[in-house]
This record gives sequence, structure tokens and C-alpha cells, in this order.
Amino acid sequence: MCASFCSGTRILTTRGRVRVEKLRLGDRVITVDHGPQPVQWIGHRIYSHAFLRLNPNGVPIRIQVGAIDDGVPSRNLYLSPFHNLLIDGVLIPAEALLNGSSVSYCKELDPVSYYNIEVPMLAVVLAEDMPAESYVDRGDRAMFMNTTSVEMPPGAKASGSRACAPILESGPIVDRVRARIALRAGINPPDIMERPQDGPLLGTVEWADHHSVSGWAWLPDHPDEPVVLEILDKQEVIAVALADQHRSDLRRSGIGSGCHAFHVELPRALDPMQSYQLVVRRAADSHPLPGSPFPLDAHGPSEALAGLDLAAMVNGADLCETRRVIAWLEQQAVKLHALLVDSQPLAGIMEDLNETEPRIRRRAVESLKSSKLA
Repeated sequence: MCASFCSGTRILTTRGRVRVEKLRLGDRVITVDHGPQPVQWIGHRIYSHAFLRLNPNGVPIRIQVGAIDDGVPSRNLYLSPFHNLLIDGVLIPAEALLNGSSVSYCKELDPVSYYNIEVPMLAVVLAEDMPAESYVDRGDRAMFMNTTSVEMPPGAKASGSRACAPILESGPIVDRVRARIALRAGINPPDIMERPQDGPLLGTVEWADHHSVSGWAWLPDHPDEPVVLEILDKQEVIAVALADQHRSDLRRSGIGSGCHAFHVELPRALDPMQSYQLVVRRAADSHPLPGSPFPLDAHGPSEALAGLDLAAMVNGADLCETRRVIAWLEQQAVKLHALLVDSQPLAGIMEDLNETEPRIRRRAVESLKSSKLA
């Protein structure tokens, strides 16, 4: 079975995220390596559940939201087992990442409708914000239903059978990626705690906030082994991280291979109204990482709201859901206004509103003009 996306998968294009089955020839998809590129061929095939019972290699794989990295993929991603994903500079088949939890087979779809898209060169597209290989003709074009009606612009050529990055199905790099995905899913690889973790611990906690923690950690005595770290709040382990992400600055500084950084999104955001002392330590012996504990100051309500991106939260939602969000915001505005009335004399409030309203109206008009809607 060749590499394909399941119907419903959103592909990033110059006109936004578009479901793969809605793409048309000539649409310009955003590629990681070559910028916007026109779609020159779209393949389509459909398999029934009965067929897939006899041909398990065609059963799609589901990669859950955030399974690979923070916000990657941005929605559950469904694709064929041999579809190559670009991770840490190499292409890894989805099948090689199976862990039975955050990356697993999806046998509920019936029928399974597969699509793939070809652009003028070997490229990586963004499917639900996950970098994934575009169609590469490896002699399997005949598997698609529309293979007899291939349409290509004048002068366009098939992509060929090579790849835009090394393809790895196993080995140390794949093992590191699998271990990182497993830790994000709360799964400890069977041998992770059996690997050497003793000796001096170098590194630092570089950044922490109420949502994430970042830094690097390295074992000079075991330069190729990633450090397993625990993140604690008040003696409670709230996250586990594997320091195996590549950073060129670490490599240039002589810190092993450079694959010793970590960035972890906390499974539950900390209360921004409270202060914390986050501790990052080596899981094997509770040895603290330099820079730990990392203090977090409490924020006021306005500071907490400043980082709230409502547009991003409702991106991709249907009209009804967006309207529910707007209705909830209107309710909160009424409640806040009631609090304001209780805390200030009415005359003072009206004076504030009289001064504020023209500014709001002026900004709204400017915004409309800038978006060419006025």
C-alpha cells in the first residue's frame, strides 16, 4: 500500500487549511522545503472494511493530537501505514511509530478513502500541521482509481522515485523519536530506565512558565544516552521529559551530538494566579538539574488573559461552535460590567465609557480597512 492521507485530512495551502478531498489541480500547497507549490496530480482510492481484513497493510494509522510535538499534529491525523513523516530531519514511516496509544491502528473507518497529492518536486507538506511527504511515484500510481486520467500542466514532470530526506524504519534516531513519543503519551519504553544514567549531570533549566518547561541535560560519561527527567511541583511529579531534542548551539559548544535539549508542555496548565517553584531532576536518582528550582511568579487576571488566543482556539471549528464561544464571551462581559458598576459610582463609569467608545470605534474602522472589508 502506498503512502496516502485519509479523507478529511486538512492540508495547509495558500488559501488556508483545506481538506484533502477538496483540493483541486493548481491549488498551491505550502511545503516545508520549497514554499508554495501547485498540486499537479491527486490520487484517490477507496477500500472497504472487508478488503482491509484480508489486507491489513492498508489499515490506516491514527496519530493523536500533540503525539509528535506540541500542537503536532494539531488534530488527529489519519494516514496509511507507509506514509513517511518528517521528524528530526529524517523521514519515518508512520508504521514505525506505532505504540498502541498515541499512535495506533484505526479499524473503525469503513470505507477507508485515501488521497495523495503530487507537486512538481519531492517535497514535504503540512497535514494537520504535521510535516508529511507528498506523493512520490515509486511505481504504485496504478493503485489509484484515477490513474488513467492523470492531468498535469504542460511541462510538468512526475516527482520520481527518490526521497527528499533519508528514510529510516529503525535505528538509533528512530528509537529516540519513539521514546520521545512514548513519554509524551505517558508510556515508558521498556528499557528506558535500564539505560545508563549515572555520573555527572550537566545542563540547565532555561525557561519555565505555567504551561511548559525547557532546557538541556547531558551525561558526559554516557554522551549518547538521553537523560530522563522528572518535573515536580510540591514533590508531585507532573511531567516526564526526555532530553533528546537536537539543538545546533549545543553541538557547536561541544555538548555531545547536540541531541540533548528538552521542551515539554505540562499535561495540565498551572494556575497563573499562584506562584510555584518547579523542580527538574534526573529520574534515576532525583539529582536536580542546574537552574532548579525555577521560580514562577503569580500573574494578575489581565496578564493571564493576554496570552489567550481565542482565534487559535476556535480555528477549524464550525459556525455553531464559534457562535457559542462568542455568546459565552458576551455573558462574561455582562458579569464584568456588573462588577464594575458595584465598585464605581455610575457617573464615573459613564465618563470612562464616553472616553473609551470613540477609541474602540476608531480601532474597529481601522481594522476593517486593513482587512479590506470596509
